[in-house]
Amino acid sequence: MEKSSPARIGMKIVIVLIAIAATSAVWNVWQVEADDDLKPDLSLSAFMRKKLDASSQILEGLTTEDAELIQKGAKTLTELSKTEKWQILSDPEYREYSLDFRINARKLADAADKGNFDNAALQWFDAMKNCIECHQHVRRERAEAKKK
Repeated sequence: MEKSSPARIGMKIVIVLIAIAATSAVWNVWQVEADDDLKPDLSLSAFMRKKLDASSQILEGLTTEDAELIQKGAKTLTELSKTEKWQILSDPEYREYSLDFRINARKLADAADKGNFDNAALQWFDAMKNCIECHQHVRRERAEAKKK
């Protein structure tokens, strides 16, 4: 059995931590949406579940070095990012976050296609960082809108 290098083990730990942070961010946005109506919107819930499932595919693909699974998850997230349900704000900053996310998802799929799983993990980190920053932006914008 081949031993994993400390760097590879460290990378896998980072991936797991990123996945936890991303799951938390997705959950927080869903909670904000659900709290607005005091009941969860089932279509929003289903949409958020698709995002979470695709993210889980990517995480599993990264930890098992399964390029096909990474590509499948990245493709699903890219497709979801183009839907109306994704476009919850229309300001330039939000549009930039969405574009950056699609670019990161493409780079992730490309790295997986080349079998470069270390680079794929870094691209996933960039995508998750983008998600967290975007979710923070959405919360700030909604808080400002409630003040008005």
